[in-house]
Order: sequence, then C-alpha cells, then structure tokens
Amino acid sequence: MKFSRISVALSLAAAALFAVPFGAQAQTIRPTVETSNYNYVGIGGGDNGFSVNGKLSISDNLSIRPEVATDFNFDDSEDVSYLVPITYDFNTIGQGRAAFNPFVGAGVSGDIGNDSNVDFTAVAGTDYRFARNYVANGTVKYSPFADSNEVGFNLGVGYLF
Repeated sequence: MKFSRISVALSLAAAALFAVPFGAQAQTIRPTVETSNYNYVGIGGGDNGFSVNGKLSISDNLSIRPEVATDFNFDDSEDVSYLVPITYDFNTIGQGRAAFNPFVGAGVSGDIGNDSNVDFTAVAGTDYRFARNYVANGTVKYSPFADSNEVGFNLGVGYLF
C-alpha cells in the first residue's frame, strides 16, 4: 500500500509539472492583472502537508481549483488527500501590486489510501499576483459532514500558463 500512495502523489506532481510548458505554448493572449480569468499550477503546504494545486478557468468568473496533498510520512495512517472544488471568482480588488482575486466555492474532498472517503467541502480564499507569471494563493477549507467538522488551510505559489 505504501508504493501506491507514493506513486499517486508523485504521478500527480509530475503530470502537473509537465502540463505547464504545454499550456504556456497554447495560450496566445496573457490576461492582465485586473482579470480573474487565468490558469496556474503550483505547490504549497498546509494542514495535510505538501500539496500540488492549481486553477483552471471555466469562464470569466468560474474555476476549478484542484489540490492533492500528502505529508510523505508513509509510516503513519495518513493518506493522500484531494480537493476538487468549483469556485466563483470575484472581481479583482485593488490594482497593480496590491491586486487580490478572492473566491468562494464548494466541491468534493477526501482521502485515498487505507481510510478512503469522500466529503463535501466549502472553500474560500484569494490569489495574489505578485509578478507577471506568478501568483501566491491561500485557501481555507471546511468539511461540515466529516467525522470532526474539519477546517483546513493551504498556502502556495503558482506559475501562470
């Protein structure tokens, strides 16, 4: 079982990193800082450990923000965690270097491994574009139907494509 959890985490991280160059070649017009219609893939950390996360814009104000996380301590009972919410992206607050793109949404989350499960999760957070191709992001997650009403967080840095 250890091998499958390691391979799931590494495979998802590798797929995300390989997708960046192909997405960059396919895009013809880079969005400005004042819009929330952009895509990124990134890494970060939070209550579930190391994570690979991202944002895929569906329309001007709707996005999918997937996340996969693991603590890489495979001797304990922790599993690989995932989150796949659909979010509403609010209009940009601020301008230039002080521009934030807040979002709220809901989706499914859970664990893959010994104790596999699926839960409903509400999310809220913001993206902060600190450079032309980079974004810092923060997310708060709430799973009201989980065993212990889990509240979690994730902070990360992403590359726009």
